Amino acid sequence: MKLSEVVSQVVASRFRPEPRFIWPEGQRCAAMLCFDVDGETTALSEDPQLARRRTLMSQCEYGPRIGVPRLLGLLDHLEVPATFFIPGYIAEHHPRMVEVIVARGHEVGLHGYLHEKLAYLTEAEEEAILVRCIGVLEKITGRRPVGFRAPWFETNPWTAGLLARHGLSYCASEMGDDVPYTHPNGLVEIPGQWLLEDWEQFAFNADPAWGSIPENCAKVFDLWWREFEAMHDYGCCFVLTLHPWLSGRPSRVRLLEDLIRAMQAKAAVWFARGHELASYVRAHPEARREIDFDRPVSISR
Repeated sequence: MKLSEVVSQVVASRFRPEPRFIWPEGQRCAAMLCFDVDGETTALSEDPQLARRRTLMSQCEYGPRIGVPRLLGLLDHLEVPATFFIPGYIAEHHPRMVEVIVARGHEVGLHGYLHEKLAYLTEAEEEAILVRCIGVLEKITGRRPVGFRAPWFETNPWTAGLLARHGLSYCASEMGDDVPYTHPNGLVEIPGQWLLEDWEQFAFNADPAWGSIPENCAKVFDLWWREFEAMHDYGCCFVLTLHPWLSGRPSRVRLLEDLIRAMQAKAAVWFARGHELASYVRAHPEARREIDFDRPVSISR
């Protein structure tokens, strides 16, 4: 038997459980491309005094100035939508960038003001930042944001309540599933994972020390593609989180292009913005397949 025939048999006999979610129009899985435009807040959130370190700050500035325009060009070229989570500070200092993102048809969501770690804030402090940032984005875009990603993906026990109280539709911060779910208060959660994040693959700075030795793009493509391919088989939601100061570099833009083209060739993939996913989840609660063995299930007799 030829090797190709053996491989075909292995692929054909792979474990393919029932899909975790029933996606619209016969799509096999969903894909949400996220860009966290942290920009200068990457450094300033650690220490405002770092503003004096020009080389460090120039690396952070690369995101809004160079990375975002280049990535927007790629998204236009491939005709796929994305969701940009932008700290209030970055939106205030790069308002034209925010306007262009919206004009190109992409979504803008909340991402703190100075990329604050919410775990170190009180509920009142967190709410004050949330209200401030809603105002910042609404003023620039002319529309009230409906999506939120917590800086560093870290939320507090009260975060979901704050978001719902202030009219947010969804949060994209937790990691407890690979398809969306709904909080008890109705807020939709679109979970991500560290595996599908570029910081762990590409971030590096000498002082302060960030990340480690940047990975080769071929290795990262293999990592992300294998996860996508399996999620496609399992009916999941592929949430890729990228930072323009990292993934806006030329070779990494090429990596993203290769990945998206491969996903498009796979077919039956719904590329969606956060608000579209949240709206679908809310309108179709029956689409989610529960698998928690510890959750009580009512049995009809």
